[in-house]
Amino acid sequence: MKFLSLIFVLFFIFSATYAQEGNEKTTVQDTVKVLSTEDMQTAEKLYNEGVSAYTQNDYSRALSKFIDAIAIKANFPKAYYNRALCYIELDSLHLAISDFGNMILLEPNGKAYFQRGRLYVDMDNLEAAKADFIKAIALDSASYKGKSFYYLGGIAFEQNKYNEALMNYDSALKFLPDYAYAMNDRGSANRMLGKLDEAIRDYTKAIKLDPKMAIAYSNRASVKRKKKDLVGALADYSSAIEIKPDFVLAYNSRGVVYKEQELYDKAIADFNKAIELNKNYVFAYNNRGNVHYKQKDYQAALEDYNKAIELDDSYGFAYLNRGITKEMLRDNDGACADWLRAYKLGVESAKVYTNQCK
Repeated sequence: MKFLSLIFVLFFIFSATYAQEGNEKTTVQDTVKVLSTEDMQTAEKLYNEGVSAYTQNDYSRALSKFIDAIAIKANFPKAYYNRALCYIELDSLHLAISDFGNMILLEPNGKAYFQRGRLYVDMDNLEAAKADFIKAIALDSASYKGKSFYYLGGIAFEQNKYNEALMNYDSALKFLPDYAYAMNDRGSANRMLGKLDEAIRDYTKAIKLDPKMAIAYSNRASVKRKKKDLVGALADYSSAIEIKPDFVLAYNSRGVVYKEQELYDKAIADFNKAIELNKNYVFAYNNRGNVHYKQKDYQAALEDYNKAIELDDSYGFAYLNRGITKEMLRDNDGACADWLRAYKLGVESAKVYTNQCK
């Protein structure tokens, strides 16, 4: 799972070496090993070579160095942490989680809990992620508290717990008041709760914090559209597209607004652009079909609905719309079959149409 606006520089490598310590006991292994000064120096040298390789994006070499350093000095929290970063770069997430766990055993801190929680999010293990973020909040400084609250907000949002999401975004912003993405996501929580004015306020603040945040313009446009401010919505969708010319969602959404204004040629142009950018974008096919239907080009509409269903045979609205189009083409049996399918897929409005079928 990826939250829509989880854009944060999350990881950093420990580059400072440990000061040399006296004899120490291992805590990761069951046996006790007394390290000589020479062993300590060798482990530190390997560790520093690993840091150097990592900063040069040579992750395999960095990994090898951290493995060798840990083989000598098992009680080496920063080496476990940095080895975890290498595993992430090499797409070995389970090993990275294990190494963050090793660091937590040796040196419990909010940073390690946060990083492991973020990986759990990527792996869709939301309950484990939530537990780690709560630990990070209990243990760490303002920076990781804010980030952890932000992720907790994202988890709650993903689970449709919008009041809980709102509270977590509020907490995140107390620690990170200038974090535009937390402001944007709080706007989305307000939008889902029907607090449209508060949502516009948050999106506007997010844009002020980051004028190049295309998603905030698009989100604000969607609220303006709900408030029947079509002119304002068009302006915001256009701003989003200007910032991000490959923004498929914004083209599709602007096309819908053009359709509502009966500017059908402009609507089709936007749907065409969305499809050009993503040939599998189901919603653009369905929406373009709706415009063709409005233009009484039923055959073109039928082709678009067929394509939408080919791409996603669980998309109920495409069946509903195709059924309406088939009725216009005098295919009553086909229309009834589509309406029944739409209703079974959860489109309640399809029931009205099924009532006219045998």
